[in-house]
Amino acid sequence: MVDTPPRETSSATNQLGEHALAVAAALGDRVAFETIVHRYGPLLYGYVRRMISDCDAVDDVVQETFIAAWRQIHNYRGDAALKTWLFRICDRKIVDSRRVRYAEPIDDRLLDPINPSAAAQDPAVVVSITEFLAALERALAELPVRQRACWVLREIDALTFPQIGVTLKMSPGAARGHHHRAQVTLRQRMQRWQR
Repeated sequence: MVDTPPRETSSATNQLGEHALAVAAALGDRVAFETIVHRYGPLLYGYVRRMISDCDAVDDVVQETFIAAWRQIHNYRGDAALKTWLFRICDRKIVDSRRVRYAEPIDDRLLDPINPSAAAQDPAVVVSITEFLAALERALAELPVRQRACWVLREIDALTFPQIGVTLKMSPGAARGHHHRAQVTLRQRMQRWQR
């Protein structure tokens, strides 16, 4: 749970509706934001507790949710309930937490250059693979940053488009579009290697 020291909050602040609290917090009123934390913290804590079994991670996710909310409170427009907006942030933090906890380390041998002695029986294969990887690296370096990131996260790290969207702060559809454009460009630039 978010550890905030108890503070005297005025009864007027406690009586404010969620939109008024959000507006006050967006203007820098820390008491209003603390009221939001006290009002919705237990709900978020209970939700995260059901989603993540590690107690330390639960505390971290709730804390990170409120840190992100404080930083983004000026973006809250009242289109959805404040509680819904907080849960949306919280869901992203849960995904982030799982990604960090369940990240699978890549086999270091995949990052090493090909050892010619290991494939001495067919040096042409070694040269061909080395040339292909160098050409792919050059082609990737020429892509716009967003396209390159989407392609790498999808093709190398095997993330889904929703996960890519969360990672890069874009919609899953935008992630899919950037990935598609990267695929088309890479296909054109790597024609020599296609059979």
